[in-house]
Amino acid sequence: MANNQELVALMDQFEREHVEVREALAKIGAGVDARDSAAVMSALASSSGVLQSGLDDHSSAEDKVLFPGIISDLGEGMVGLFVEEHVRILALRNQIYSNMEKGVADFQGCGDFSELLTSHIDREDAMLFPAARGVLAD
Repeated sequence: MANNQELVALMDQFEREHVEVREALAKIGAGVDARDSAAVMSALASSSGVLQSGLDDHSSAEDKVLFPGIISDLGEGMVGLFVEEHVRILALRNQIYSNMEKGVADFQGCGDFSELLTSHIDREDAMLFPAARGVLAD
């Protein structure tokens, strides 16, 4: 298990990655808002690294390293919600990229994905990570 200093460094890394994800979601969102299939497809393609392998690695590190390191202090209720959301986020992500491979810009799926992932990141950055830093500093 990671020590407190390693967990704090991991949260710092996650926050930097959140910036990259927000940038990718903004590109996708612009295409969705304009109902522009070509823009959505281009945004998905250019964001593939961040939203596919990057998001897989990020979610896995949270689930396997960070969350086990903070769950005893923050409780299953708080941490468990984020784990559950990872499953839904990755399923939506897989759906929109599967549709992209078929040549379909999934406006609804992209909107749902962006909304859920943005909310997830906002709550991690504003609530979960500060609470975790507080207990890890003790």
